[in-house]
Amino acid sequence: MSLYYELDPADENDEPQLPPLLKPEKVSKDVDVFQKAISSSTQADTGTVFYSEKSDLVDIAILLNPEVSQKKCNQMIFVLTVAVGDAIGALAPPEVIVTNSFPGYIFLNKGEAGVVNFAIDNQKSDKDIPEWLILGLQLKIKETNQMNEDHPDPDLTSLETEGAGFISRTRLVESVSRHFLAWLNQWEDDGFAPVIKMWNQRIEKDKVIEMSNGSIAKLLTIDENGVAVVEKNNEKVFLSPIEYFNEMKVLKLK
Repeated sequence: MSLYYELDPADENDEPQLPPLLKPEKVSKDVDVFQKAISSSTQADTGTVFYSEKSDLVDIAILLNPEVSQKKCNQMIFVLTVAVGDAIGALAPPEVIVTNSFPGYIFLNKGEAGVVNFAIDNQKSDKDIPEWLILGLQLKIKETNQMNEDHPDPDLTSLETEGAGFISRTRLVESVSRHFLAWLNQWEDDGFAPVIKMWNQRIEKDKVIEMSNGSIAKLLTIDENGVAVVEKNNEKVFLSPIEYFNEMKVLKLK
């Protein structure tokens, strides 16, 4: 029997209770939440949190209308990533260690459990302000793929596998939303420095960056604009999250 449990068990049929400025919108199990948010980007309200009704997976997409340049929007992927780390930390047992890697992978005790995704209304110049920006998250609560007991994959995991399967989708959506808004407010007040400081504290340094053409790059650092400085073919290259996600379209949750 686990020592941990959800203090206030959620009814998954109820809407998540989100902080002011954010509005939940349920998406049926058979609909791609991220694509739903993109298709609704010009009609839905700013701060809409699209969430899947699936219970074994947190699958959300947050619609924002930026007030900063496209270049500065690169920083948002890091804002959501650190918020996810805090959200899990607030609900999971202390032995569940949350880390991350560029551009948006989430690890639990070094096993991949989630991804943060990013889409934007691209402008002609990176100094222009986009009309909309979407941040997405997929995080495995339960292990849905049947694992071979003799040869389990140590690189993949879930909250359930790490002893935190008692946390409901609803509570996770609520927690991620609260922590995201808190980090967004800090970013507005104090800039990018505290965000990237926390992101760097949780980085998995041995992870490489996979490009769409199959090549591999190594992260060296993140600059003040949220642009990655990577080593590729023995050369230093600047790689923005926007450029990366335009190339990859979406990160895949294994």
